[in-house]
Amino acid sequence: MAHCPDPCLSCAGPGLKRVLSVLGDDALARAAVASSRELVVLNPGVDSIAGTAAQVRGLATGDPALLSEAVVHFRRSPRRLALASALEDDGNALAELGERDTGIAELSEALELYAELGASWDAGRVRARLRALGVRRRVGNTTPARIGWEALTTSELDVVRLVALGLRNREVGERLFVSPHTVSTHLRHAFTKLGINSRVELARLVSQHEEPSV
Repeated sequence: MAHCPDPCLSCAGPGLKRVLSVLGDDALARAAVASSRELVVLNPGVDSIAGTAAQVRGLATGDPALLSEAVVHFRRSPRRLALASALEDDGNALAELGERDTGIAELSEALELYAELGASWDAGRVRARLRALGVRRRVGNTTPARIGWEALTTSELDVVRLVALGLRNREVGERLFVSPHTVSTHLRHAFTKLGINSRVELARLVSQHEEPSV
């Protein structure tokens, strides 16, 4: 059972941080970050708590790596609304960093989840963000794959193909003209979607699905 030292701050998590950012209350934002960190210490190995902590810290510091980490944690937890929130924040961050395709893919997945869960206000916000990026999305009756090979975005596929050839993150980044951090983010997401933990396993899956290409 999870221990919560401050339900108001830590359990509200990212939603609270968004409110605080609008209100400009830095003191409460710092308190939310500290509380979420304390929860992780008290509840090691709980993905929903680790995801909340990473997301709150990522929003507070503007660190995109933490937002991507939150997505990874929430994919392993049953909290689907929290996953949608993390995908939204990570998608926005990636789009702002120039990773437009991956950002749009994550925002689209967030939209599908919000709509499926009946979070119409959140869905409307994400739909508006997608329109600002030049994309119109209608939520249909089919849900895009979230796990497995079919769930990989174009950018993630580009990365895993090169990693399967034995290239390091820096070398992959040089070939794709992105930063090593971006490569690491795509790789983490790919590992989670594929349910693997090593590059050896990744190379095996790539060989099963397609011929690796330079």
